[in-house]
Amino acid sequence: MWVFGYGSLMWDGWERNYKGRRVEGATLRGFHRSFNKASTTNWGTPVHRGPTLGLEPAPDDVVVGVAFEFPDEGKAAILGELAAREGPSFSLEPLAVSLPASSDAVAALVPVNDRRARTYIGHSPVSDRVKMALIARGTKGACSDYVRHVRAHLIELGITDPFVEEFAAELRRAVPGTSG
Repeated sequence: MWVFGYGSLMWDGWERNYKGRRVEGATLRGFHRSFNKASTTNWGTPVHRGPTLGLEPAPDDVVVGVAFEFPDEGKAAILGELAAREGPSFSLEPLAVSLPASSDAVAALVPVNDRRARTYIGHSPVSDRVKMALIARGTKGACSDYVRHVRAHLIELGITDPFVEEFAAELRRAVPGTSG
């Protein structure tokens, strides 16, 4: 069983509990990252929702991420972990993921947010979502810090994502004197 990560799944070590066989860089075609899911707990509240990372369909785009391979006997536990992490507005879709290191393609479970859910905010202009990020604060902290940390982790992994960069740049412009 394969799982594709494009956000915190790539760097927070969640997979260590599930006897993963392999972790390697991977790409997913037909999507791009977007701060298009409203957090009402971790990075925001029901009143001040915080934009968090999801995927946006885009036929010509590619997401660089990480693929994790697990033994099939751990599937139920992994599905439970992912469902709890991602929440009810995400589904785990089996999608083709390329493994450039081996030139293979695998069907990996990919957390994809439901664009019909109330938490979907991708239809709002980036500038509006940046304003949301500036005021949202949840149980894990300020949403603006979440955005900065996502960008920093991607850079640490050698990934420059144009959509994350655009959002982070808008956030910096909205708060004069900040960097990162």
